[in-house]
Amino acid sequence: MALKEHYAGEVEFIIADFDDPETYLFLEKDEFYAQYIPMFFFIDGNGEIVSGEAGVFSFEDMVNRIDPIIGEPDE
Repeated sequence: MALKEHYAGEVEFIIADFDDPETYLFLEKDEFYAQYIPMFFFIDGNGEIVSGEAGVFSFEDMVNRIDPIIGEPDE
């Protein structure tokens, strides 16, 4: 995954797989409501959800969503 490589050591990516029973334990938390697939939750360093968005995004779209959360300057 290009995003994992781009943000190596800076961002943790958690991928929910609906074939994995542990995913349902993760999504049982009230704040993680995944009505659509794919669904992305953007969480800051304090564990607070900044936003939750459904859809397919390009690499650049994802970078534009992640950089402000981690404090990276716009390129």
